[in-house]
Amino acid sequence: MSSTKQINKAGKFVDARHVNELRENYRRERWVNNTNHLGKPDSLSVWYSLPELKEYLEAAEAAGADGIRVYFGVYPSTYPDNILLEGRQTVAFVATQQKQTETGKTENKDLYVSTPKGPEIVAFNIGSPCPPYCPGGGGTTKDLPTFIVAKQS
Repeated sequence: MSSTKQINKAGKFVDARHVNELRENYRRERWVNNTNHLGKPDSLSVWYSLPELKEYLEAAEAAGADGIRVYFGVYPSTYPDNILLEGRQTVAFVATQQKQTETGKTENKDLYVSTPKGPEIVAFNIGSPCPPYCPGGGGTTKDLPTFIVAKQS
């Protein structure tokens, strides 16, 4: 008798209409305010190559992950690694593992592994956000909707 662990599933494939509705809602309801607050166009997307995502997923699975959580985040306002990313939003992928709590509830816990320096989260970030790195635009925002950007004081 094998002890197969049942993993809760949350996602599903969606169509282009669904994706377009999400994108347009985001632009209208969040992006405009973020852009006005930031004083420059905020990121609308983050791109990763398939090979690097596969590498991350393989590393997460090897560490015992059975899921991935996507955190929304913002680069620091002073980010010496890449000044073009300063203050812009991003996503960070964090490997997770389902655990049963003492009350029997299932939770997806962020996964840490032991390293010589101590526990380390199994996470992935630093993609290619648009803006500033937009397809065909060489870092411009010509394909983005036009909004008046007012610097807040």
